[in-house]
Amino acid sequence: MPIAFPGTGVLYSSFSSSNPVTILQQKTQPPLRSKYEARSELYGTWSVSEDARAKANQLSNKAVNEFDKASAAAQAKTGQIEMYSPKFYAACTFGGLLAC
Repeated sequence: MPIAFPGTGVLYSSFSSSNPVTILQQKTQPPLRSKYEARSELYGTWSVSEDARAKANQLSNKAVNEFDKASAAAQAKTGQIEMYSPKFYAACTFGGLLAC
């Protein structure tokens, strides 16, 4: 008579990767280095991506500042729009048309 249920070895190999205890053990083990690989704490690293990220952050900060200035100028010109007023619905309709 064949066995209807899988053995413990099959169950362990199937579900051991999703076990929280196994996941924690895998994360805490340091990766193995070859004998030819240098220790990372001895050499500082410089990355081009760090410079690119810093420049992108500077540009995004400048863009946010420019947007805030333009938004403040537009709000000063049009005034405050009261929620659910005809002016509010007109602005929403116009914005929707521009989005299309």
